Amino acid sequence: MMEYTMIALVVGSLLLFVASFFGRDRIKNIEEQLDHLTLSLAQETYQIKKRLKVLEEELLMDEEKDFQVTSNQNDNAHDRVWALYKQGLPYEQIARETALTTEEVRMILRGIAR
Repeated sequence: MMEYTMIALVVGSLLLFVASFFGRDRIKNIEEQLDHLTLSLAQETYQIKKRLKVLEEELLMDEEKDFQVTSNQNDNAHDRVWALYKQGLPYEQIARETALTTEEVRMILRGIAR
């Protein structure tokens, strides 16, 4: 009886061994999915970094434009203050016409006089 049990176990193990070659490898499938996911994530990260760089460059260009506009406005304000001062207007009236404070008008004129 023991011999039949041993033979049955050997035959069973051989059948399971052969069946393992034909069965689907689930770990391999999971590894492929993980590789695909990793690749997709890397591509998306690259695209996001690229877009972020473009946005940063646009912001820097906007800041430069704003600085140039502000500089031009300051130059125009200085020229206007100087022209009004040459006409002999008092500081208070120059301040009203240029929408500056009297102190700002004085500081501009001091800076121009130097």
